[in-house]
Amino acid sequence: MPVRTPVNPRETLTEPGPTEFPSLGFSDMPSAPASDKNILLAADTSTRYCTVAVCRMGADFQEPLRLLAETAVDRHRLHSERLIATVDWALKEADTTLHQLGMLAISNGPGSFTGLRIGSAAWKGLALACGLPLVAVPTLDAMSRLVAPADALVVPMLDARMNEVFGAVYRYEAGVRHRLTQDLVCPVETLLAAIPQDLALPLIVIGDGAERFAETIQQLRPEAVFMPPALSMPRASTVALEALSMLSAGACTDPGAVSPVYLRKSQPEMIRDVKNADGGGGGKGHV
Repeated sequence: MPVRTPVNPRETLTEPGPTEFPSLGFSDMPSAPASDKNILLAADTSTRYCTVAVCRMGADFQEPLRLLAETAVDRHRLHSERLIATVDWALKEADTTLHQLGMLAISNGPGSFTGLRIGSAAWKGLALACGLPLVAVPTLDAMSRLVAPADALVVPMLDARMNEVFGAVYRYEAGVRHRLTQDLVCPVETLLAAIPQDLALPLIVIGDGAERFAETIQQLRPEAVFMPPALSMPRASTVALEALSMLSAGACTDPGAVSPVYLRKSQPEMIRDVKNADGGGGGKGHV
């Protein structure tokens, strides 16, 4: 089956202002000196898990990140209820404050439409309120860092519903990652067909998409190694790692340039398009 042509609807998001982060102490704390602003706050809301990490950055993005605190909670995609409270908790556990932040990073898709909108809006609000740079991190790139083999094929995949997955194929060679495909939204069979057959490398599949379509994957690629669910869900710490790599390569940090990457229209949008093509639902057009 052909891969859908990716689309990236850009929509206007309402970013929260400083007064909407009272528990983070925005209005009553003095600003830290620029030299102390070496904390990176990262999050991933692309799936049912809400994950936030606080990391300490080195100079010039060249030194390894130091993880200070991280949490991952199964929120069943109800990120709007707990995201800011989770940030508050993570900062306190890391013994740091909002005003010590020097960088923000957020996964920007593909993934859950609602989750991506919530995460993007919250992080853009923090960036604008605090005057911070913001890095938009591709979700699948960050997930590919959940495993770091010396030599292997790594295929992160997320359940995209409608019997499809969001996925991409990566090759690790001597510990260096190479992306072999663009981000795809397609049936799992199509994603597996995009994996090179002529490379004698271990095949590692990760993510809830791999879990959902495990039977199909085992039939088509019996050599595939499945990571346990607890080790293959998105983690904010890998979003931070990917952001650091992107920063060292000169990534854009303009909060205004950040928008979710959906790869396809939402189901309500597709239903609306069908109705419009069908003359408002009153005709006899074919779906």
